Amino acid sequence: MMRWMGILSWSRSLPRDLRLLFFSLFLWTFGLGIYNYVWSLYLTKLNANPEQVGLVSSIGFFAAAISMIPGGILANKYDNRSLLIIGWAMSIPVPILFYFSRTWSDVIPGLIILQLSAFNVPAMNAFISALGDQKRMSSAFGAVYSAFPLGLVLSPAVGSLLLTWLSIRDLFWFTLALWTVSTIILFPLKRQPPREVDSKAPLLELPRSSRELTILAFLFGGAVAFSITSPSFLPLFLQDQLHLTDAQIQLLGTAQSLGSAIFAILLGRWAATRNPGSTIAKELMLVAGGALGIALAGSPLLVVPMVFLLGGARAPSYVAYSLLSNMREGKSRAGQFGFYLTFEQLGLVVGSLIGGFLYASNHTSVLITTSVLFVLLAALAGFRIRRGAATSRVHTK
Repeated sequence: MMRWMGILSWSRSLPRDLRLLFFSLFLWTFGLGIYNYVWSLYLTKLNANPEQVGLVSSIGFFAAAISMIPGGILANKYDNRSLLIIGWAMSIPVPILFYFSRTWSDVIPGLIILQLSAFNVPAMNAFISALGDQKRMSSAFGAVYSAFPLGLVLSPAVGSLLLTWLSIRDLFWFTLALWTVSTIILFPLKRQPPREVDSKAPLLELPRSSRELTILAFLFGGAVAFSITSPSFLPLFLQDQLHLTDAQIQLLGTAQSLGSAIFAILLGRWAATRNPGSTIAKELMLVAGGALGIALAGSPLLVVPMVFLLGGARAPSYVAYSLLSNMREGKSRAGQFGFYLTFEQLGLVVGSLIGGFLYASNHTSVLITTSVLFVLLAALAGFRIRRGAATSRVHTK
């Protein structure tokens, strides 16, 4: 309990604007978690089959992917605060569109808008890197981004409780309220205008070093491995194989989110003081074991700790971006984040499509494939990812 209280209080060490961003992101993801773990079940109620569930997810992730480089370019040219508010505000009408959907294809316009709102992720990463402690950047990224899984810890339980009285469709009204409040919280942020190096940067900057290429491959591979199973097909597996109800699956999402939150914070702390590659590798082996454990577990009780371990799947990407932010001094926001985020989102597109085909042929194959891929990524991280000073730093005063 004391360790958990320490994790929750960690945000107090952040600068004021990062604390506001943390709480806004927490409320936004709380609204997402109200329905997120039964989203694929909602699609099946709208007559979607597994391939169509994967297709819908891929369309959404593709929309996010094509927004990343333009988002990085906008972060080079405009105030980060404004970009954060615009992106948050774009998500507000989406729950209404989801509520009035009558077939699985009806959700696509709202999903595209929701994912296009992610254009401000490069601006958010730049916002964090500008205000975080340069010597402990992985801690700053881990602390702020821990709001995402923390927001998803309690919200599935709330959604599960609501599902005892309401349908999945009705949950979107609660999401609407939370996303509106989370947007309002961002207004007190101080402006963060573009730096001169950003405004004069080229539109597209490619990786130049082997370390940057390694991180690019790692982010893409991690997204593929994760999205083959979660978030689209794990709920379907739990329903089809373990015969859990909508409310039980939503409640089990709490265990996955709790794992995400704890691993995001602890991995950020450990990577700040230890070899980040070996630290990531050890964590990914736990994630691989969790995916395999879900496939082998025969009861809901045994699945709970395995789902907790799988929750740590996305934590290494936060460390990767923190390493990237310090890898080459003077690099623009678009170059630092937009290009890499695009490939990460494309990994989610590929993984969702693969997951749909795998799940249609064999339900367990998605979990086994995810486990194998995370083992390979652990090897990549352990042997290739290292902390390095910015390459241009030798030329600075």
